[in-house]
Amino acid sequence: MKKVGKTDVSVIMPVYNTEPYLREALDSLLKQTNPNIEIICVDDGSTDASASILKEYTEKDPRVQILRQNHQGAGAARNLGMESAQGEYLLFLDADDFFTDTLVEEIAKKGNKTNADVILFGARRYDDLTGRSEHVPRYLWRKLLPVQEVFSRKTMEGELFTLTTPAPWNKSFRRKYIQEQKLKFQNLPNSNDVYFTLMALGAADRVAAVREDLVYYRVNYGGSLQNRKDQNPLCFLEAYESVYKELTRRGIYEELEIGFCNMVASGCVYNLRTLHSEQVRQKVIDKLCSDRFLDMHLLEHADEEYDMPENINYLRGLPYAREVKKERERRQNYGAIRCIKEGKSIGHPVVTVVIAAYNVEKYLEECLDSITGQTLKELEIICIDDGSTDYTLGILKHYAEEDERISVYTQENCGLSVTRNRGMKAASGDYIYFMDSDDWLEREALEQLAGRCQEHDLEVLYYDGCAFFEEKDMEDVHNEFDGYYQRKGNYPACCDGKEMFQRMQKTKEYRTNVGMQFFKRRYLEEHHFAFQPGILHEDIDFTFMTMLMAERCGYWKKEFFHRRVRLGSIMTAKTSFEHIYGLMKSYVAMEHFLGIHSMPEEMADVLYDTMHTVLWRAAKQYSEMPEAQKYAYEGLWGLDKIQFQTLVREHTRITEKLFRTYKEKSEINRKLQITYGEKFDRGVEIKKLKKELAETRKELTKTQKKLSGIQYSATYRVARVIGFPIRMIRKLFKKAKEQ
Repeated sequence: MKKVGKTDVSVIMPVYNTEPYLREALDSLLKQTNPNIEIICVDDGSTDASASILKEYTEKDPRVQILRQNHQGAGAARNLGMESAQGEYLLFLDADDFFTDTLVEEIAKKGNKTNADVILFGARRYDDLTGRSEHVPRYLWRKLLPVQEVFSRKTMEGELFTLTTPAPWNKSFRRKYIQEQKLKFQNLPNSNDVYFTLMALGAADRVAAVREDLVYYRVNYGGSLQNRKDQNPLCFLEAYESVYKELTRRGIYEELEIGFCNMVASGCVYNLRTLHSEQVRQKVIDKLCSDRFLDMHLLEHADEEYDMPENINYLRGLPYAREVKKERERRQNYGAIRCIKEGKSIGHPVVTVVIAAYNVEKYLEECLDSITGQTLKELEIICIDDGSTDYTLGILKHYAEEDERISVYTQENCGLSVTRNRGMKAASGDYIYFMDSDDWLEREALEQLAGRCQEHDLEVLYYDGCAFFEEKDMEDVHNEFDGYYQRKGNYPACCDGKEMFQRMQKTKEYRTNVGMQFFKRRYLEEHHFAFQPGILHEDIDFTFMTMLMAERCGYWKKEFFHRRVRLGSIMTAKTSFEHIYGLMKSYVAMEHFLGIHSMPEEMADVLYDTMHTVLWRAAKQYSEMPEAQKYAYEGLWGLDKIQFQTLVREHTRITEKLFRTYKEKSEINRKLQITYGEKFDRGVEIKKLKKELAETRKELTKTQKKLSGIQYSATYRVARVIGFPIRMIRKLFKKAKEQ
């Protein structure tokens, strides 16, 4: 079929190695019900049979033209095609899609009627693997289309971009309008159409829509640009930034802002979720957390202003995970530790005290005094400054000058786990104690603890402590610490760790704070125990493992440890994503430990309860976080993301669902109680009414009996006799009137 008269539509089709699909695309164009088209195919340096197929079709139909270029990408190919186009409207189609017979007819009809600058239409998603197609609402949100046939950014109140996607293949553009606007496709490996499409749509004064699906968009095949975007993952962001700058330059951004924010958020989330490489995904996340992206102010509106706040919160949550990841990497890839002063113990050290210190100038002297003043003199005191920015290191140096048993080290901030592990590695005492630099010990604690361990040949000794509050307000806010470190139960002076674990868990007095634990150094070394680097709550899995593996451990009902409850500590700080991440990693470590160490079958329940408590705590804290921080897990790396999503997010979802179910059940029960109460009240009322009715019937019966007695009385009979003549006269008068 040949075109008749003017060219209604110029179809511009980039072609690059689409041999398996090219014939289907061209055939569907050549049988259009409106023949007035030109089909400009731009061969982008194909290396398969695409070029010969194109030649075959030019010989078959003069409406098919071929332009050629070295491989420069779809954007350059479309620009080249536009230079040759003569049609009233431009239609940018892909060589791996196919089209309805009425595509051109519908565009020409709508264009003639409205003289629209841009015409939108719907599309179907065609799955190349299954051969099935489905309607996709987001290609054209029909429910959001305005009632007027012609519209623009000026009438859409910022929602114009919400109507469709940034793709060009579900839109047609008036050629002269594009020339006036001087619009070109960007020369990007992918997302080269975003700038052209959004600028054309945003600047248009006349936009119209065809509500039918006119294109079959092919997915799930090997040749798509979508399948190669891992190679150039930042193109979509470059395109969005270009649109933002140009809309702002033209002074029309405000009219399009909300729709633009929604579109960019949706595009960012889609691109992140469809990237294959985890390394590439992290590269994109870094870009999304950069000032360059944040300077577009896309995430600063209130949630209710966005169509899909979950996309916005997804992006808002990424910096939280990025910080956790960076912090963990920094702490795992820690730098060298530097010795400031190497101490000397008095003889062989019985106990090594490891003190990790970070910005504790306010509390450090009280802590050090409690250690240097111990009745046990054979001490090795290893103090490690963890990159403090206050006078902590100065205090440590001063104490080291006064007490030769003190060794002082300094390092870049690595976190508590790394610091303790380094102290443990440097220790030479028979026993080791991990001291927090804002707490303190009773004066005779270390001597008595060492003596007790020697007496019973213990690997670990557990004892009690007490909390003290830095400020009165803290006691009111954190009353959960009041009495927490004081166990009420009695536990064996010597048993294996599994028995101790079960006994303490049974009475709910299992505590993980290592300040209440005293270790035999050789025991820790033989089992290669270490604190998990880069997380908060590092005591949880460490205590779990060291207790369960101990062959000889004991408990002493004495309060040696004094725990300071203060503002700014890890335990009292506001819950952050990092806290929840630490709980999750502790759970994973505990699970891994049980996978390689067999435990008695009778311990299954108590082990499950312990681990479930850690997970429940993480899920509870997660459910209470701001919505944006809940999406922070999306920024985690590989396995961490899967673990968090599976363990914490899914656990939270199930818990919240159960809670809603229980709440709904409680509400139903409450309504039933009300119903039962109302039913009971009605029953009481009915009984009362029945009683009143029975009494009324009794009274009526009595009255009737009285009336019956009156009928047969002498007075009644006399009255009937006297009244007889009068009754007879009345009857005669009545009869006379009737006659």
